[in-house]
Amino acid sequence: MTRVTDASMSAHYLNSIHKLKSSVSKLQRQIASGNIIEKPSDSPSKSVTLIRNNDIINQINSNLNNIKTGLSFLNQTVFSLEVAQSEILNVISKLTDMQDPLKQKNLDNYADQIDQSLKILMDVANSKSDGKYVFGGTDITDAPFKFSTDNQTILQNVNSKGKINVKVSSGVKEKINLTGVEVFGTILYGNGTFDKNSSVGTIQNFTQQVYDSFENQYNFQMQFEKVAQNKYQFTYNLLDSNNNLIQSSAQPQVLEFDPNSGYLLSINGQEPTEFNVSVPNNRINFFVDFQRLSESNANTLNFELNQQNDIFNTLKNISRNLRNGILPTDQQRAEVDKFNLRVLDKLAEIGNIINQFNSFENMLNQQSLELQAINQEVGGVDVVKSIIDLQNKDYLLQITQKIAASILPKSLLDYL
Repeated sequence: MTRVTDASMSAHYLNSIHKLKSSVSKLQRQIASGNIIEKPSDSPSKSVTLIRNNDIINQINSNLNNIKTGLSFLNQTVFSLEVAQSEILNVISKLTDMQDPLKQKNLDNYADQIDQSLKILMDVANSKSDGKYVFGGTDITDAPFKFSTDNQTILQNVNSKGKINVKVSSGVKEKINLTGVEVFGTILYGNGTFDKNSSVGTIQNFTQQVYDSFENQYNFQMQFEKVAQNKYQFTYNLLDSNNNLIQSSAQPQVLEFDPNSGYLLSINGQEPTEFNVSVPNNRINFFVDFQRLSESNANTLNFELNQQNDIFNTLKNISRNLRNGILPTDQQRAEVDKFNLRVLDKLAEIGNIINQFNSFENMLNQQSLELQAINQEVGGVDVVKSIIDLQNKDYLLQITQKIAASILPKSLLDYL
């Protein structure tokens, strides 16, 4: 018969108590963390799955934060455009009222109202979202619009262009802004196609009427010369009404088209974007946009100006004329109506972007929930079962300690 010594009994109880304490501690940690896998060695295959899924969830959370920021910016844009649209309707109403001869006795009063509308629209154009100018383009620190030093015209920051894109999903970026140029600016658009079959050296000339802030007319003379296959060199001259040269292009711009699709690839080797034509002394400021141009088997080039003058200087001119007893011209009223239509168009554009962001947000939230469910299945804790196990093991630990206290020597109990 094997003799059970006091030493072996002590070792047995100490080992049992140690194991129970370890089990209790592990269950407590698992319940607190919600994970049954505390280190990769617990289950290498499950650990790999959890690590991969957690990385994806972190990426999703980052994209969701981008979407949240983007939606905030977009919603501020919507608010600003709605204020602008409401105010421009007030202007249209005033312009209609002052056509009534009975209401033309005090045109100064109408001028004051137009000035107030101009101030509101300027505030809208310079509105901010989280400290960034909504219509500032990529220049989010400088006001897009301001009054000239003599307070006679409104100036536009030539850098208030450029897209702001945010990452909303893996490999997907979406635009969140409307630039001051596309909403308020004067843009000369190039439309149609170059004939790709034309010979190198072919020259085409076009003239477009443009205007300064006071509505004086100038001629913008454009020349396109084919310098190589799929490449055209652009230069311009800006002349006043007396054919005096005001400005020439600083350097030629080379437009290159894709030989297969015909789409515009680059301007001077850079991604195509609008460029500015500015003559501060003559208060001339407009943008030229060739992004609609392409190359095909026919020559259909044409050019159009989106407006004669921006809405700010149009209203400033209307107010100035009213104070001199001059009613708004048909062209000025047409410019106001045109701006109203553009704002409505931009509201629809922003609405579509917001819908896209909401769709991405819903998709990412669903993906995150699915990955979390997989993680729970792979390494999650069954809380109810774990609590019951914890209670049972804690009870066994207490019983074991009590038995040990009644059997083992005093010195051992003190140790325990």
